[in-house]
Parts: sequence; C-alpha cells; structure tokens
Amino acid sequence: MSSLYNLVRNENMKIYRRPRTWAMIGILILALALVGGIIQWDESKREPSADWKQDIARQNQHIQNNLESEGANFTPEDKLRAENEIKLNNYYLEQNLNPQERTLWNMVDISSSMIILVAILTVIVAADMIAAEFSWGTIKLLLVGPASRTKIMLSKYLATLWFAVFLLVVCFLAAFALGAVFEGMDGLDRPYVTIGADGNVQEGSMLLHILQTYGYKVVELIMYVTFAFMVSAAFRSSSMAIAFSLLFMLLGNMIVQMLSGYEWVKYILFANVDLSQYVSGSPIRPEMTMLFSIGMLLAYYVLFQFIAWLLFTKRDVAG
Repeated sequence: MSSLYNLVRNENMKIYRRPRTWAMIGILILALALVGGIIQWDESKREPSADWKQDIARQNQHIQNNLESEGANFTPEDKLRAENEIKLNNYYLEQNLNPQERTLWNMVDISSSMIILVAILTVIVAADMIAAEFSWGTIKLLLVGPASRTKIMLSKYLATLWFAVFLLVVCFLAAFALGAVFEGMDGLDRPYVTIGADGNVQEGSMLLHILQTYGYKVVELIMYVTFAFMVSAAFRSSSMAIAFSLLFMLLGNMIVQMLSGYEWVKYILFANVDLSQYVSGSPIRPEMTMLFSIGMLLAYYVLFQFIAWLLFTKRDVAG
C-alpha cells in the first residue's frame, strides 16, 4: 500500500509541476469570472421590476389561462409541471420570498453547468497520463521499477481522479467567492424551494441542493475520465489520445439526441451519464429509469477499466 501511495504522489507531482496544469486552473477561474461578469452586466441593463409580487401573480394568471384553454393538449407531465409552477409561485407570495432576487447562490448554481469545462480539462490530463510516457520515452524507466504494471496504471488513474476533485473544489470555491463579490452575502441563508414527492412545497438547504447537482455531474465526469484513460492506454501519441477523447466527449450527447427516437439508444453511454435527467423527469427514453442507467454506467465502467488494464499490461514497450 505504501508503494501505491508513493506512486500516486509521484504522479501528482508530475501533474502539478507542469505549467499547463496551473494554466488550466487559471482558465477555469477566468471562465467563471467572465460568465459572472456577463450575467452581472446583462442584469444591469434590465429595468428592475417595480413589484415582483405583481409579476408572480401575472405569471400564475398566464399559466392558469393556458391550462384552461390548452390543457386538453398538454401531456400529463406538462400539466403537472404547470401546476407545480403555480404552487411555487403561490408559496413565494405567501412567504414573501422574491424568486427574482439574485444571491451568491445563483453564481454557484451556474458554476455547476460549467463542470463540462472541468471535464474537458481533466480529460486532457487523463488522455495524456499513459500516452505521454510513450511520447517522452519514459515508459521503460517507469516499468523497470519494482511496481507492477497494474499498480502503475492504478496510480495514474487515482492521480487523475484527484486532479478532477481538485478542479471541482476550485470551481465551487471560485464561484462562491465571485458570487459574494457580485451579489454580496445577504442571501447566504436563502432556502431552496421545491415540490416534494408528495406534491407539497418544501424548503431545503441551498448548499445541499448545489452539492447534489455537483454530485450528478461528478458521475458524468468519472465516466469521461475513465474513457479518456482507456484511450490513453491505447495510443502512443498523447495528442492523438487527447483529440480522440475530446471528440468522443463533445459529440456523444449530440449523437444521442439525434438517435433518441430509437429504442436501442438507451444502451449508449451518453444516454445514461446524466442522472439528473430523472430529477427533472425528462430521460432520453420514457422507459428508462435511474436504476437502469446506474447499471449501464457500472457495466461501461468495468469495460473501460478492463480494456485499459489489458492494453497497458500487455503492451510491448520494446519498440
């Protein structure tokens, strides 16, 4: 175990000693600041509402009119969504909670949608972890040591996951700090209001809601990283490994959307990586369930790990 710890520490040193790593961290923080600045600028251009309660009341009236005039054409899901929106708006009015008021949590919530950038940056590192050893010619020096190939591969994978976690923490903390700068700390105790499974309005912790959102994204991130790691084991060129991994990640969701009319699309990885689709009630296929997606992700995870292990442990490095 101590040898594995030393291997992971060595791989971490390789990652964090490279200027590219700190450039990635800078890009992530800069992107968050840019998005926050654009949103702040856009908000400043809008005319503030004179009375948010009147706006909420008008929204409810508009939704109610649509239900009465077009309700027969609504799907059960659309009808339930409209009714829940009316419930939430009534709750805001009763509790004097302005849903239009911006707080620092808005910035933190926005940051969860930017985890795709964290995934891209981590995939670049993951795709480079093994392939770079061949590109630099250091793979032979690495394999002559006492550690087995399996331990070496595992250490590289764990170091990559640690880097992903590090970027997630940086993303959250940077978003929280930027939200405090842009919006102040007044809304720190603002509750997260939602409709519970029983159909009643519930208040919860905004922090727990954000962490749950991050949690769903982490599942997606782990699958992308594992695939990129497998690709890295297959290529001797780090640039080819990075290019192929990014192409796979960026085009996958688009392909699934194009094929969503076919029942067999539910067996594709990208139809299952976003578990939050079950929270919003809009899976790619209506017959899909969260349990099904978790099972598919586990199967893909084991497959990717096995292929990566097979490629790395059986590869001839004499050439």
